[in-house]
Amino acid sequence: MSVATPEGIDLARSLDESLGKILDTEALLEATRDDLPLPAESTATMVGLGLHGVALDEGSGGLGLPLADRVRLAAVLGRHLVPAGLRDEIFGAVPALAVLADQDGVAPLLDRLTEGELRAGVALSSRSDGAAYTLMPEGGELLVLLGPDRIELHRLEDGVELTALNGLDAGQGLSRVDATGSDPLASLAGERAARVRREYELSLACEAFGAAERTLEISAEYADQRQQFGRPISSFQAVAHLLAEMKLALETSRAGIGRIVDLDEENEADEAELELWRATLAHAVPAAARTACEGAIQVHGGIGFSWELGLHLHYRRILAVQFLLGGDSATAELVGANYLERRSR
Repeated sequence: MSVATPEGIDLARSLDESLGKILDTEALLEATRDDLPLPAESTATMVGLGLHGVALDEGSGGLGLPLADRVRLAAVLGRHLVPAGLRDEIFGAVPALAVLADQDGVAPLLDRLTEGELRAGVALSSRSDGAAYTLMPEGGELLVLLGPDRIELHRLEDGVELTALNGLDAGQGLSRVDATGSDPLASLAGERAARVRREYELSLACEAFGAAERTLEISAEYADQRQQFGRPISSFQAVAHLLAEMKLALETSRAGIGRIVDLDEENEADEAELELWRATLAHAVPAAARTACEGAIQVHGGIGFSWELGLHLHYRRILAVQFLLGGDSATAELVGANYLERRSR
């Protein structure tokens, strides 16, 4: 990833430590087993950390963090499998309402959202299959639709239809969205809207990266401790190579994330080039995260497939992110089409 500020690095470390105390594997397993959200007390504690301000500028009451710091924090949320609805509010709904805040009635909603008094879901309306999906938190009242270059804000009570689905990442409130019968409360088209959508998708990719990075750390530690034939299994070539492949997949993703952050912050690229990088990372990062997580399951052998270990929780989240970003096949087709277009110039 791109080099974060010293303040951003300290904030990420502090957040990592705090979330480690709030979210434990046992609680996550229980919620997943029953397809329920985490207890309200846990969510309230996380909201109390001030996470809703990380993507807001200081003039709007936020922290004014640069993108390099924000992507690092998104990875920390992935390491601890923070509820997807909370992630969507932090990196999708709050930035969207911030750019809509000068429209009637939006500013008070933004204040309530950042204070944790209002829940909102986010849906990407730019999928190749034409469908839109959201991970609506319990008690959600608002829906933010993010298109390629358009934001729409809807109240659920104003005709938005949500069809609940059985998501692989259970307990997250996956629903199919139909907002055709709803008039937007507010909307915006253009470059600012495209930027909100691009940075939201980047946060999703970083979350998958963080979830996979954690499985690599767990696997490396386990491989040094687990002994076979009187030696740690990390000394066996097959295991060492598997860990190396996991590391390579994640380091490649880290470099790609850092590149788009650098381009964005240094204004070295136009919108078309940033969109090209966004599409590439939407495919490549979740795919690399899957490679790392699947490797972690193999390193752990038989217990890697067990419910209690919890590696499947990370795998579920990575697959969910891959689905939200359009799916492996559709994003691969888009990357291929972009490549052929550039070659034809």
